[in-house]
Amino acid sequence: MGFGDINQSGYLDRLYVHKYHQREGIASAICDKLEQQTGKQTITTHASITARPFFEHRGYRVIRQQKVVRCGIELTNYVMEKQTDGYSYTFVF
Repeated sequence: MGFGDINQSGYLDRLYVHKYHQREGIASAICDKLEQQTGKQTITTHASITARPFFEHRGYRVIRQQKVVRCGIELTNYVMEKQTDGYSYTFVF
């Protein structure tokens, strides 16, 4: 249904939820775990125009708008960051 990843420096690189499962809380659940597992105080991401409201709702703020070129097409995205408590949590299911 979805996936995401974050590296050791706190960069949330990818977050994806299948279109048939959006708005079900899946992206929020994935982000909750990723943000908590990193143990970093600052989490950063590059959010698309459509993802920006999702991240703002989660407490991220825009650092800057930027233009990137992918396959010859110029796209706008936003460098965003969120301050956390920096604690790491363990989940047992």
